[in-house]
Order: sequence, then C-alpha cells, then structure tokens
Amino acid sequence: MASLKPWALLSLTLSACSGGADQADPGATRDAAADTFRLPEIPDLDQDAGVPDAPVTAVDAPVTAVDVPITTVDAPVVIEDVPVVVEDVPVAPDGPTSCDEPPSCDVAPPPPSAMTSWRHLTTRLTVALGAARHRGRDLFLRPADAQWGIARFAYGAADDDLTDEDVEIFLLRNCRTWERLGEARTTRDGAHATIEGVVDNGGLVYFPIPESARLGVGRHRLRYVVRGDRTVADQYIEVLSPDAHVAVTDVDGTLTESETAEWITVFGGASPAVNAGSPEALWALARRGFIIFYLTARPEWLTARTHQWTRERALPSGLVHTMLNLTGATGAPAFTFKRDELLILRSRLGRPVEYGFGNTDTDAQAYDAAGIPASGAYYYRFTGDRRGGQLNNDYRTLAAPLSEGPRYCR
Repeated sequence: MASLKPWALLSLTLSACSGGADQADPGATRDAAADTFRLPEIPDLDQDAGVPDAPVTAVDAPVTAVDVPITTVDAPVVIEDVPVVVEDVPVAPDGPTSCDEPPSCDVAPPPPSAMTSWRHLTTRLTVALGAARHRGRDLFLRPADAQWGIARFAYGAADDDLTDEDVEIFLLRNCRTWERLGEARTTRDGAHATIEGVVDNGGLVYFPIPESARLGVGRHRLRYVVRGDRTVADQYIEVLSPDAHVAVTDVDGTLTESETAEWITVFGGASPAVNAGSPEALWALARRGFIIFYLTARPEWLTARTHQWTRERALPSGLVHTMLNLTGATGAPAFTFKRDELLILRSRLGRPVEYGFGNTDTDAQAYDAAGIPASGAYYYRFTGDRRGGQLNNDYRTLAAPLSEGPRYCR
C-alpha cells in the first residue's frame, strides 16, 4: 500500500474547511511435355531390306510444330496489378528524423470585454476568500464526440465556488488563431447534468461548442474570463486522429524530485526540480508523435499549477487530468481513478496507451489493468511489484532507446 502523499494530508485539512465531497474511486502450370518440340520419329533402316536408295519421305515432310505459336510469351504479367497496402505502415526509420514538436498553444489571447459588476453581493465575499483557483477540464475526444467546454471557478484555500456569474469564452483553434465563442454563466449545485465525468457541484461552466465552431483533429485551447474581475481558466482539448498515440506519466515522485516537493511549494517553497533526464525521455516520445498525458491523483485545484510546472521544467506540452475533488487520493482510490481514466482513453484511441511512467504500486496496477505493455512501462526507482514493467533508475539512459521506433506524425 502506497504511503499517504503529503499534499493529501494538506487537502484533507482544506476539505474540513470547505466540506468538499470526495468523488474518488471508484487475423497453368504448364505441361512441359506438351510444349516440347519433337521431330517426327524416323524409323531405323532395315539393313536386310536392301533398299538404300529409297527416299526417306519423312525428311521432306513439313515440320508443322514450328508453326505452333508459343502463347506463353504474350501472356500478361499480372503481378503488377497486386495492390501494395501501405496506409497503416508507420513512418520508416529512414524517413524524417522527428515529427513536429507538439503545439504549445501559447499565442497571446485577445483582450476580453469590459469588466462588469457582480450579479450578486455575496460574490464579493467569495472573491475575498483568496486567490482565484479556476481550472479547465482537459479532454481527449474522437472527431464524432460531443464537444464541451468545461471549467470550474473557485476562490481561496476552501475552494469556494463562484456561482451564477458571467464568464466570457475564447477559443485558440489548432493552437493558432483566437476567436470568441460567447458567454456562459457558472452553475449552482446540481443545476447541470454530469458531462465527461464532471459532476456539477457548483461553480462550473458547461459550454456546448456550437456546430458552426466545431473542433477538428488536433489540439485546441479554451480560455474562460470571469467578467467581474477578469480572472481566467484554461482548458485543452485534443481531438484524436485515427492513428493518434499517447504516452502517460504520473507526476509526483515520477517527474518531480520527490513525492513531497509540490506540498512544499504550496506553503511558499521553491518550485520542485524535475528528475534528471525525464524531460529528454518524454521529448523523445513527443518527437515521435506521441501525445503526452499527465495523469496525477493530485486534487483538482492543482490542475493549473501542474500545467505551469511542466512549462517551467521544459517538459513537452500535453493534457493534464487530476482527481475531481478537493483532496486528491492515494492507494486504492488513486488506482481506480487512473485505471478508469486510461480505459476511457483506450476506448477512444481504439488501442491501449503504449508507454507509461510511474513510481508506485498504484501506477503499476493501473497501467497493467489498462493494458499498457510491460515493455513500455517504466517505474522510477520503484522496487515493488512492477507487474513485469521496467525498473528505471536513470531517465538519462532512456532518451536514446525511446527515440527509436515508429513515428506517428500529425
């Protein structure tokens, strides 16, 4: 059983203040004899017959076999009509040395509309509780899936919901061009049906992306701006191509210098260092076309912070999923959360995730249950039951081998 993560202890303390509910858990021939050229048989001379001057008429007979056309010379060579199926063959090693880098989606956003007054006087009390901790819910979608913008808006350590207030929504299509989508209003508890596993417990925006603005294959960013104070949330949506491939990684202890590093940051400490060589290892996969998925059982309010940290430490841009609650999880709930997230992604990809990086038994259990092959599962300095996965004591030894293999460029 994994030990309780320090940020979980912190979150439990915070949840006592907020009363937040824990949602964790969970395939003709040819007859040679017929073509042989034969002269008519000439009978042996009978030496006793005494007729040496008799003409041998067989010599003057026309040899008609010479005039028989040999039709096989004109037969078409049909092997040229055999189709060569190459659509599903990945880029060969002697092709491009790498794919384009994943989009960073860092184009400066357009200016929002003018600030407006709060709709409710009580909102002022909510905003006074502390800094905004807004966050979008990143999504992997198939092209035919319903497309939703989903974000949560809250303030202070108690994660107090911003309810019934206006939010302006912008879209960075394909991480290149901004456009305004419209406005929405944050929910009160239970006002909206659950979408993409996100239960409405207040302070949420569920925005159906209009058909006229439907997202194509690729990565997109939604920015939400609260009209009353211009605080923001960001959400990333990856619309998967049929040949999309994903690599998943845990964060705490797997990429950060220790399990406790982010907990220290919450109390004003320095941002955690990254484990040596881990950015290069993940970049090796990103340059082969793999989408990076940061899957962590951290509490939901650390979503934006997790995106920020990956940028600080020069990790490849990717999508982030945290627990959908205030406290996060360890042990069995963390296993259930990660397994279920990976199974949902597997159904959308049509194949298991091919690479996974972790450092605990819950990572190993979840990756095994979701079908990640043991040959592609790497566990950082973890000597427990790796379910056949690989022991990784130094990421710097992985970059070269991970850069080899098929590429799945966009």
